[in-house]
Amino acid sequence: MFKNILIPTDLHDGLPKLTHYLEALKTAGARKLIFFHARPIDEDGDKPRLREKKLQQARELLKIDAAKVPADLKAEVIIENRRPADAILDTVEKHQIDLVLASRPIRNLLDEKLFGSTTIEVLQRIKVPVMIMRPQVLWVMTTAELNLRCQNLFRHLLVPYDHSPSAQHLVQKLREGVQKRDQTSIAALTFCWIISDAGKGELGVGEQRPKAEKFLAELKQEFTGYGLNVETEIRFGSPVVEAQLAAHNRDIYGIAVSSGSVGKIWELSIPSFAGEIIRRCVFPVIYFPPAGR
Repeated sequence: MFKNILIPTDLHDGLPKLTHYLEALKTAGARKLIFFHARPIDEDGDKPRLREKKLQQARELLKIDAAKVPADLKAEVIIENRRPADAILDTVEKHQIDLVLASRPIRNLLDEKLFGSTTIEVLQRIKVPVMIMRPQVLWVMTTAELNLRCQNLFRHLLVPYDHSPSAQHLVQKLREGVQKRDQTSIAALTFCWIISDAGKGELGVGEQRPKAEKFLAELKQEFTGYGLNVETEIRFGSPVVEAQLAAHNRDIYGIAVSSGSVGKIWELSIPSFAGEIIRRCVFPVIYFPPAGR
């Protein structure tokens, strides 16, 4: 499902370590890997020596040993003096990227609005999925742990589902990806319907359960037919909290979400579920852009 992967890094997010796990990433389905670093040309002012020194540091940190590149895998490094968000989006188009693998620390929405976020800007404009990992996780993993993680990046995904347009779009993108079994490394999906208890009494919550059971049963039947292990679950409570608890209780490698409102100004008053998962969740998150991009 994800063969051509772009890995943009600011060099401090843990992602440069992945240059040593090419074989494991190939096991996860990768056939082309591009490690990418961009520095705004004006970041160092009119100090070309300083700029060249930092670019050389990037080249050293992202160096790939050609002798260790597995057969049937292309791996390269691109370093540019450009605005990062624009450079990432252009590289996605030029190299026909299927997935961007990024790293982003946990931040709240106010910090994001005050100080900006390259990742959120990319999410607002990109047309392909973005997988977001926490740098703290990459920093603390041992060699063996990170090797195993890279092999199983997409093995078991949690899919929060409520039959909303965004949820239906997410399922359609997953459907397109897993229908060809020889082109996906996804082995299992857990569909989780979370009934929010905010402002609802027991009766209101109970009325939603039959609807949830019906749609979840349909999804299980369909995706089992594609050769996947499929589980379903209904949970009650705060959607962001319950999604993470559901992931914690299973062998989940990532949470899949989709939304058209991530990073929009109205999130200050009405936060989106996908946006909050991206900002707060400790698990890797795969964001699928909305339909129409």
